[in-house]
Amino acid sequence: MGVACGIVGLPNVGKSTLFSAFTATPADRAIYPFSTTEANVAVVNVPDERLRTIEQFIATERLVPAAMRVVDIPGLAAGASKGEGMGNKFLGSVKEADALLHVVRCFDNPQVVRDGAVDPKGDMEVLELELVMADLETVARNVERVGKKARAGDKQAVFEKEVFEKAKAVLSEGKLLRTVEWKPPEIAALRPLFLMTIKPMLYVANVDQEDLAGSSERAKIVAQHAQEMGSGSIHLCGDLECELVNMSPEDRAVFQKELGIEELALPRLIRKAFELLGLQTFFTAGPKEIRAWTIRKGDTGPVAAGVIHTDFEKGYIRAEVYSVDDLVAYASEAAIKAHGKMRVEGRDYVMHDSDVAHFLVATK
Repeated sequence: MGVACGIVGLPNVGKSTLFSAFTATPADRAIYPFSTTEANVAVVNVPDERLRTIEQFIATERLVPAAMRVVDIPGLAAGASKGEGMGNKFLGSVKEADALLHVVRCFDNPQVVRDGAVDPKGDMEVLELELVMADLETVARNVERVGKKARAGDKQAVFEKEVFEKAKAVLSEGKLLRTVEWKPPEIAALRPLFLMTIKPMLYVANVDQEDLAGSSERAKIVAQHAQEMGSGSIHLCGDLECELVNMSPEDRAVFQKELGIEELALPRLIRKAFELLGLQTFFTAGPKEIRAWTIRKGDTGPVAAGVIHTDFEKGYIRAEVYSVDDLVAYASEAAIKAHGKMRVEGRDYVMHDSDVAHFLVATK
């Protein structure tokens, strides 16, 4: 499953630094607004210690983590929805993302140019207003598009027009679409429009190194705003994360101990992004490879098999399933079977996070 997270924010809030930390490359930091004019894209591995845990009990040639596509979208600004600051081009990149990581500047750095004082609340409102205005234009255009068919009595067009008009009313009030409850058929009608304010969003407070606990007033403002928007939040120091991921494991361990950091923020950020998208991980394990696979919560065995190969979903017969915890408890698949913990599941089985599965599929 190809999952894309777009990093958004106003200019010079630390998006490229965070992207560099994701990709473990030295940051190419721009100190002036709009110095970056192209979206950067990278596929990053999802850190998962469970792969190493499985390897302790099942010998294999290689470990293959799940992957996530990260898009560093150049800074949006006031007027982006009208094309200011190359806004239309940047908004197109936002529409392609499955979820958004909204980076908010909570740090002081006179070398990184900014007009006025650091203002997390104002920055978040500016960016969100631009997304609202862009979505409003999209929805209004589609209300007109389906209007003619709706007037002719086309039932699907009548339904879509009602949904689009509901969305238009929400956006006209300056509200984000994700703050309103939508029924599954309504979401299905809105999905082809690639609306930005309905996408899951995680707010990322980019703090000073002196505020690693996220206890500053600025970081609290971000967390409070995220809560009001029905979203999650996380705080991190982008500069520090970028430095740490580019160190050797030995040096990193020393610095983390000195700073009192048990875990880098990036693994936490990726886990939050998975939660945001309603994703989970299952594993396949054998002598060739142990691999992590990404599926949505609620997906059944056939859907999971189809992630491995599209033909497997149709040919799914059954799956032998156990959990990573079972492997830790019993130390081998043979012992898991002997203790009756190896389950045989049919087509209706709903996969769980940490499942290890062997699929039996019919071949042509």
